[in-house]
Amino acid sequence: MALDREEIMQIVSEIWEDLLDTDVEEDDDFFDLGGYSLLIVNVVTEARKRGLEMSANDIYTHKTPAALADALSAPAAGAPADGPADPDFSTVWETGLSPLRTEPSPTLVPLVAEGTGTPVFCFHWGTGNVRFLADLVDSFRGERPAYGLEMVGMWSRERPALSLVEMASRYLRDIRAVQPEGPYLFVGPCAGGRIAYEIARQLEESGEQVAVLAVVNTMPPGSTELDAAWGLRELYDFRLASLRERFEVPDLLTDQERLMRGMVDIAWLDENVDPADLHWRQAVWAAGIFAQEHYEPRPYGGEVTVFQLAEHADRPEADWGRVAATTETHTFESAGTLPLLRDAGFAQVLAKKLASYAG
Repeated sequence: MALDREEIMQIVSEIWEDLLDTDVEEDDDFFDLGGYSLLIVNVVTEARKRGLEMSANDIYTHKTPAALADALSAPAAGAPADGPADPDFSTVWETGLSPLRTEPSPTLVPLVAEGTGTPVFCFHWGTGNVRFLADLVDSFRGERPAYGLEMVGMWSRERPALSLVEMASRYLRDIRAVQPEGPYLFVGPCAGGRIAYEIARQLEESGEQVAVLAVVNTMPPGSTELDAAWGLRELYDFRLASLRERFEVPDLLTDQERLMRGMVDIAWLDENVDPADLHWRQAVWAAGIFAQEHYEPRPYGGEVTVFQLAEHADRPEADWGRVAATTETHTFESAGTLPLLRDAGFAQVLAKKLASYAG
């Protein structure tokens, strides 16, 4: 039986009150109450548990309980199609190419090719790009060369793997083309920390050694921030909705130059990305997050050097000791991954850690 407007408003208000720990009136704005993008995932999950079908975009578009109730209780038949003009996930994904139909694209990018000693390998974060680190690696690499691993699909239409283990195996082959044997030096910011962890685990399994495995604002594998039941379409829709909200555009096609410049400024997008690839990049993001969220880790017998935000320090799910034999943890008061990467104190500690390996 379909829920009526009052029932929908009651469900939404109760969920918001529980998650935001505040009283909610029917005309209260979700974001004004302290809501944020990742919390929307919890709202959608809880609503579905109570029989209310909604999407992340519904909350971004209709920001109050009353507006949500009006939208979700309105008859679907004959409703005007006044939503965002962005192409749907299937349309974008179909422009991609199976690995059976295209040559594998390289994932290894020289960040600083010159140098001496064992190279430092840095891994892409959630948006799949890594080239922005070229401006940051000098603060910690010493005299070593530095390379980045970027996600498949960044500069081609090759579809990326939907498995983090498969993704890591692909990157490891490219790493070995530069450095056939260990010990290795890895730095993984944000989502890249889990990739670095899985590669280190695979190397350990084959008898190789990782001298430094540094993760930067990375939650340990096995913890999740999104709904595991979400598929690629829902992740893609969530991504587009969050971008529309952040950059205050009705869709990614409107004021696209400003939107893309804004994404470059916060390192979510590389310079010189073809505007025609903007939605494809978001589909690649969805694939990467899907792989992250469904990764089932195995234990690692080596050490993980953890650079964490102070706001996460007391969270039990942030404990890397659950998956690694040894951890060395450093805590910083930073506003996010990029500010942490730019923090002089962080760079000093990481540089010292990398320099401790004499190779």
